[in-house]
Amino acid sequence: MKKLKVGVIGLGKVAEVHLEAYKDIDSVDIVAGAEIRSERLELMAKEWGFKAYIDYEEMLNKEDLDIAVIMTPALSHREVTEKVAESGVHILCEKPMTLTLDDAKAMIMKCKTEGVKFHYGSSYRFLCACQKAKEMIDEGLLGDIMLLLEIQLGGHGFEKWMEMGPHHYPPGTPGGGGMGLVDHGVHLIDVFRWFTGSEVQSVVGKGTFSGGPPGTETMTMFFANGAVGQLVYNDATFPSEMPNEGIYSWGAGWDASYKLTPGGKWNATPGNIRVHGTKGALRIFHYPNKLYFFGESKQEQIPVQNRPMPGNFAMQLESLVQSILNDTEPEVTGLEGIRALQVLLAAYESFETKQIISIEPVTL
Repeated sequence: MKKLKVGVIGLGKVAEVHLEAYKDIDSVDIVAGAEIRSERLELMAKEWGFKAYIDYEEMLNKEDLDIAVIMTPALSHREVTEKVAESGVHILCEKPMTLTLDDAKAMIMKCKTEGVKFHYGSSYRFLCACQKAKEMIDEGLLGDIMLLLEIQLGGHGFEKWMEMGPHHYPPGTPGGGGMGLVDHGVHLIDVFRWFTGSEVQSVVGKGTFSGGPPGTETMTMFFANGAVGQLVYNDATFPSEMPNEGIYSWGAGWDASYKLTPGGKWNATPGNIRVHGTKGALRIFHYPNKLYFFGESKQEQIPVQNRPMPGNFAMQLESLVQSILNDTEPEVTGLEGIRALQVLLAAYESFETKQIISIEPVTL
């Protein structure tokens, strides 16, 4: 089978995880990478063996790419997406999709005009424990979903807190740290919509702004099917888990303090998602790759596919490859990214206006 040629745009820390996953995909070749920081570019090109470009537009002009993986800061996603689309190259774009709904809509319209596929980087949908949870929910094993919950509390204290910075999110706009609503919570907005199969009807919340002080970030989502989704984050404090509340993690992942933890080791602060229904509940340890079911007559660990993180990034790219080869819609379309962004921005509007914000989901 002919391998599809892939170029990576943006070679920050998350690119290392993607590239580690991509090396085991038989259907692609990583042929080129672009990064404006020359030292970082040289280091990554040497380690991963691809052709290096300071200018991603030069890469697009010189390389016969099939796919571009966009991992630049969200601030640049519209510009980069439009340039890639004009080159006739299919796109996998990291979250968040962009910073405004107008930019997000423009990205999708450009891809449609140029006839290229846009796959939104909802990597949580490809975590094995999340996929098995979705299967169980769809089979009705939990009954009607009533509550979805994620709480992440950690960090190294207020004085040592670090935000993502203005190169990611301009001062005064929604931003914050790596485990806040914008850079992390957008994953959960999408996954909660996916789990419930329902749209968010209204939102109340509070988020951190770029350039401002850290604080507790919250979001409550009210779904059309009656479910409630709750997110609570604070990455400027300290974790409070007890020693017995950790878990042996099969997969690598980011802990509550936004530190990348290796797989095959003890994780003292494992991220987890709780889903509660009328017939049962799930505890989803998405990065440790473990899933637990709680019901009236039994509590049990549920077997999941043995392809933990970074395997989810490989499965995500494989999904785009299949949509290209079969000429089908991407498994996670740009519209999913737009709707997640819409809900996120509504949480910020809620705090500014002191109101619950009603949402009419974006259509294209």
